[in-house]
Amino acid sequence: MTQAGQDILVVGGGMMGLAIALELRQQGATVAVLSRDFAAAASHAAAGMLAPHAEGIPPGPLLDLCLASLERYPDWVGKIEALTGQSVGYWPSGILAPRFQVPDLAGQPSGQDLSQTTPPGQGQWLTAEALAHYQPGLGAGVKGAFWYPEDGQVNNQALVKALRSAVIDLGVTIHEGVGATALRQSQGRIERVCTAQAGDFQADHIVLAAGAWSYDLLPVPVFPKKGEMASLRVPPSLGTVQPLQRVLFGENIYIVPRQDGRIVLGATSQEVGFAPGNTAAGVNQLLANAIALLPWLADGTLEQTWWGYRPATPDEMPLLGPGPAANLTLATGHYRNGILLAPITAHLICESLAGRTPNLLPPFSYQRFNDPPSPNPNPLGTGEPRPYPTPDSQLPTPDSLPQLTMTLTATPIESANAAIPADTPLVIAGRSFASRLMTGSGKYDDFETMRQSIAASGCEIVTVAVRRVQTNAPGHEGLAEALDWSKIWMLPNTAGCQTAEEAIRVARLGREMAKLLGQEDNNFVKLEVIPDAKYLLPDPIGTLEAAEQLVKEGFAVLPYINADPLLAKRLEDAGCATVMPLGSPIGSGQGIRNAANIQIIIENAQVPVVVDAGIGTPSEAALAMEMGADALLINTAIAKAQNPVAMGRAMGLATHAGRLAYHAGRIPIQTTASPSSPMVGRINA
Repeated sequence: MTQAGQDILVVGGGMMGLAIALELRQQGATVAVLSRDFAAAASHAAAGMLAPHAEGIPPGPLLDLCLASLERYPDWVGKIEALTGQSVGYWPSGILAPRFQVPDLAGQPSGQDLSQTTPPGQGQWLTAEALAHYQPGLGAGVKGAFWYPEDGQVNNQALVKALRSAVIDLGVTIHEGVGATALRQSQGRIERVCTAQAGDFQADHIVLAAGAWSYDLLPVPVFPKKGEMASLRVPPSLGTVQPLQRVLFGENIYIVPRQDGRIVLGATSQEVGFAPGNTAAGVNQLLANAIALLPWLADGTLEQTWWGYRPATPDEMPLLGPGPAANLTLATGHYRNGILLAPITAHLICESLAGRTPNLLPPFSYQRFNDPPSPNPNPLGTGEPRPYPTPDSQLPTPDSLPQLTMTLTATPIESANAAIPADTPLVIAGRSFASRLMTGSGKYDDFETMRQSIAASGCEIVTVAVRRVQTNAPGHEGLAEALDWSKIWMLPNTAGCQTAEEAIRVARLGREMAKLLGQEDNNFVKLEVIPDAKYLLPDPIGTLEAAEQLVKEGFAVLPYINADPLLAKRLEDAGCATVMPLGSPIGSGQGIRNAANIQIIIENAQVPVVVDAGIGTPSEAALAMEMGADALLINTAIAKAQNPVAMGRAMGLATHAGRLAYHAGRIPIQTTASPSSPMVGRINA
């Protein structure tokens, strides 16, 4: 019997397979999943830690991948909870890494002042005295701990259960208890997926997400590492409130509190193949190490023990992307980071199936185990800073950008330009800029792509989210050092602030950050006050309150607002340096949805009008400038384009073209046609 009818067949019904199936189904694909043994999946042999910092993953492709996935986690789990109505226990609680010996801090901050940022993976060192305020009750031998505020956890068992419900509700067929036994190939394609339980399966494309069982189907270096786990109930003497509020990432143990009162202990790492069951030695190791770190656990009730098989590779990095057959994609080998990497893996696999190759993907090709080492001393993703591209050296040119073709006419450019009046510079708060395009620094896959895209756009102003840099948010670690601020004017922004008070405080931090980077006279701030988490619409009252105070403190305020002409006038009267009406919601790519109101703002403003948010294409950028806008701010449309560098250049050209067209003056709109060729002097037949 051969079963067909689906576009994509996912081989593997654990966390990774289900996450990929969900993403594919939401994009309209018909999907089926083969699930060998749901209970034995690696997602059950985990505690659900989201800990790229606490694990000390070194700078490089894997850390970039983990941080990108951590950034996606809140939206991803929110989507799953909205689809199913089931809580998955996402808890951005931070992680403490206690140590029984004081490490060589080598200039680390003292631990008393947690407002300072630290390098990725370093954490903030807390002395034993400071640690007692964060988590009392630790063992007497604990000398201190590193604190990683950006890490957290999710209830992996609840998450995989909710994922399963979500894909079923969306119409994905799950064949439970059906494991693939072979991938039958013909002429470079997977012709059939053979099973012992349900016959053969056919599909247009196969995604191999079989975890530790992948090697049974394909000669790829993925092998099982067994992990044993246990859970306890909080001792009744400590009451019903969870006394452990932080994940403890010890040297030989991790202790993960759940919000339902359980405490999860993990995990052993054993190279014993697929040997089943918990062992006395494994459970004893977990309990002994846990009690040494948190002595009151000795009175806890042992609730459950279980095990699972992590899919490990020789370099402990997953295999992602196109496989050794034309219609085969790999998503396996995630080892101990499968829970953390589920959102980004699902995204990258869907991008790959759509024919795109995101910058994060190439380092995880299965071919890395077959190819000789790259001679490149600075491969993509090593985390090392690169020189900022200069116009005379590394600036991409039109004919050097892939998938971008430009044809130059033979008209003498010098003669043509002579007939075009020179444009005036963009002047904001007394400072002049040649470019009328501002760009953002967020959402790029890596710093190198960001640098090249900014250079290609020709922009001179780049926004930086102060709170994300200050807190080392994923994708923002090292951002302050990633650009050459002697060539670019920093525009600190108050992204993430929900109240006027927050925005004022963050603006002050932004001014100090600019000074530290050598821009002593930079008093600019892009003001964002956004309490709305769904549509990210700015609060007009909070924005006005914050703007009035910041102007009093000497800031050049560039407020982000709805396209409200009355509010724009109030902000101008309050002394703001610009007004920045949104074209449509942030990151939506909907274009200019409120052109009439923006036109009114442009016609009445005596300060520069910067259209900010919602622009998705160069044609929309040109349209905004043709309306008479003084400048544009564009981030997502460049950073998330298939080719961000090419899109950066396209947006720069479109901004210039729109400005030129505005000054050139468009023809009047008429209700009737007007012939291009003159009627006078025509030859009559």
